[in-house]
Amino acid sequence: MPVKFENNTLTVAMEDPLDVRTLDDISLFLDFKVQPVLASFSDISEAIKKHYGLGAETIEEIMGSGELDKDLLVQKSRTENIDEMTQDASIVKFVNQMLAQAVKENATDIHIEPYEDEIKIRYRVDGILYDVSIPQDITYFKLAIVSRIKIMSNLDIAEHRLPQDGRIKIKVVGQEIDLRVSILPTQFGESVDIRILSGAVFYNLKNLGLLPSDLVILEKLIKKPHGIIFVTGPTGSGKTTTLYACLSKINNKDSKIITIEDPVEYQIKGVTQIQVHPKIGLSFAAGLRSTLRHDPDIMMVGEVRDFETAEITIRVALTGHLVFSTLHTNDAAGGLTRLLDMGIEPYLVASSVECFIA
Repeated sequence: MPVKFENNTLTVAMEDPLDVRTLDDISLFLDFKVQPVLASFSDISEAIKKHYGLGAETIEEIMGSGELDKDLLVQKSRTENIDEMTQDASIVKFVNQMLAQAVKENATDIHIEPYEDEIKIRYRVDGILYDVSIPQDITYFKLAIVSRIKIMSNLDIAEHRLPQDGRIKIKVVGQEIDLRVSILPTQFGESVDIRILSGAVFYNLKNLGLLPSDLVILEKLIKKPHGIIFVTGPTGSGKTTTLYACLSKINNKDSKIITIEDPVEYQIKGVTQIQVHPKIGLSFAAGLRSTLRHDPDIMMVGEVRDFETAEITIRVALTGHLVFSTLHTNDAAGGLTRLLDMGIEPYLVASSVECFIA
């Protein structure tokens, strides 16, 4: 990585400053004196990404091959051309680099946004969106990148006018990551959002950051023999993480725990976990009915979205089961009105719900 240029001397950061052959090549090519300095591989990689953009080397390889007509790339969106390009090892490599980098930076989402004369890639880290530095020439490959993601998620690459949703499973640094992919048609191409569901960040109750007084209340509640505990809050606020922390606390050999989720975000030993598949009729409500025949003590329902799921969840709680679930409201008080709005009788809410947590 070039660091500074003074008095006709270029200072270059290298992992191996004693690599005389590379130094001679740079000196011969640029006709400057070259002064090496020592730097770690990770620091050099980080600097290259920052100043040249993510996957700059990969994009340069494709552009340097001299086989691509830029105008053709921008204008054409015929399936066969994109399909050929998507299989190109370089596009595959770029998409893999983008996904791996997002996982390494602990991002929760990747946004790929096409505009008239550019494409933007942004990562959401700790709730805040950050622009990813990418090479300028990436604009020519926006069709190929989206098509590659569609192929990975088993989506229809010929469909450009309708929204599509899919899933990808990848392995990064030996860790299996689940990705939820959503594609939206926009004025200048298809916008992609990739939600990263990593099982690596697993908290116990004490690490959640609750006030000591609240922690005491919650620990008492999760030891109750029956009832419902609802966790509420906006998207990404930590509802599922809180529920998993509760389950891991009460997970022991004496109790049977079954969860119904969409998707299964963390895997817990000793817990039977079911993933819903609405396309084949396995909804939260259908799953709940079937799991009761498995004699569970504790159940977790990923989300109460409709009257049917809410009604069955309440009946399960009233028949002597402890149930954990989430509701999409912005505060704890809103949970109560949401259930009443769904059409649940107030006396059923009163007798089954133990608490709402925001």
